[in-house]
Amino acid sequence: MALTRWDARVVARGFGVGTLVFALMLLVTAATDEGGLGWAERLSRTLPLAPACAAVGAWGALAPARARGEILALQAVGRSPAQVAAAAVAGGALVACLAALALLSAPLADGAAFFPRAVRPSAWAWSGAVFVDHARGLRVEADGTPVRMAPDATTALAALPVHGVLAAALAIASAGLALPLLVGLALARPGGHAAGRATSDGRADAAAVVASAAAVVATIVLFQAAAVGRVPALAGGVPCLALLAFAIRRYRADA
Repeated sequence: MALTRWDARVVARGFGVGTLVFALMLLVTAATDEGGLGWAERLSRTLPLAPACAAVGAWGALAPARARGEILALQAVGRSPAQVAAAAVAGGALVACLAALALLSAPLADGAAFFPRAVRPSAWAWSGAVFVDHARGLRVEADGTPVRMAPDATTALAALPVHGVLAAALAIASAGLALPLLVGLALARPGGHAAGRATSDGRADAAAVVASAAAVVATIVLFQAAAVGRVPALAGGVPCLALLAFAIRRYRADA
């Protein structure tokens, strides 16, 4: 399939919408946190939402094209639903891929939001003059005055499970491709199907919703279990990889 100007516009639109939604989520996170946090930590707390932002990006790229009849026109000249959706999927998934790379670059972000019980433990200690919690970046003076200081990033990162950052990046990347794939395929199918085809597509879309919800729930449970040492951290990436395999199978069927 040759890349056309329409594909390039859809890629740019999908990436732009996904990035805009992610930026809005980052601002909401900053506006609702406890205050005094650095932007690296705020970014870390927003990264788990990157796959959802990627899916919204794919939707934002294809929904206008569907409304204008562009999808029907493309399919009339021989493009399959999978080929029509490819550009939107690429644009949306790029947002999640960049988020995964940001997570792997430790100075920029970390996996704190994926393992909420594995980082920043309460570690108050008496230094001889004041009480200090280096992990949380807090100090209580002799007169009882609380003072915020820079947290010890080494202490926080050391509390992450083994391969925790890799597992989180794997989950973001795989879910960030799977969700745009499922959204893109649902939008790229033409309307006006025959009754049997419409019923089949409806069942397929329902299966995609169920599979996505199950993957999200399973990922949250496994990351929580990894945070307390019950399962290996890499187990948290398995549900998203399974969802990606499901989405790829759907994509190949529509191709």
